[in-house]
Amino acid sequence: MRADFLLAAAAFASCVAARQVVIVVGGNITTDIGSVFTPQSATANAGDVVVFNFTQGNHTATQSTFASPCVPAHITDSTINGFDSAFRDTVNGSAVTQLTVPISDNTTTIWFFDFNTCSIGGVGGINVNSSSNQTLDGFVRNAERLNGTNDSTTSSLSSQSRSATPTSPTSAPSQTATSSANQAVVMGLYSVIPAFVVLLAASL
Repeated sequence: MRADFLLAAAAFASCVAARQVVIVVGGNITTDIGSVFTPQSATANAGDVVVFNFTQGNHTATQSTFASPCVPAHITDSTINGFDSAFRDTVNGSAVTQLTVPISDNTTTIWFFDFNTCSIGGVGGINVNSSSNQTLDGFVRNAERLNGTNDSTTSSLSSQSRSATPTSPTSAPSQTATSSANQAVVMGLYSVIPAFVVLLAASL
């Protein structure tokens, strides 16, 4: 009985210790683009749950990396199973939704962004290490410098090119591969036709 009581007490204590850290999505971005996430930088302990509360506009909360602020984390690093809310249209505040992100490791910074405003600084971080050279200000500068892309030479990401429902990151490359394969087959046929004509002429 005593052992059962101690286990129950420990479970209760862990539940009490865990807390919700709320980040409001959709602040007044007219005066401060960083306020699309409020707070822009949050601190959470292991076992806490970060709650993205979508209250205004049509935004996303999508995990990324410091080097590529406006690109989903799983695209630049396949080992990261990052969160992605997809677009959450609040319909002028009448359709408030939430995305919950459990925190299992509070020693690693989690970077995130909004697809609609990332290129002008709509980004944020959880457990940003102030003693590291990867600061929130640096993350914002990266997003602005890369203009919402993976590098300065690629085209800008925009809400028009992204559906409201998350899609498989492999879908676009597979289409490209199929197109390339079809092109290769066509080019191969063009190269075979002249040789066939020569052989046919020689046999007449």
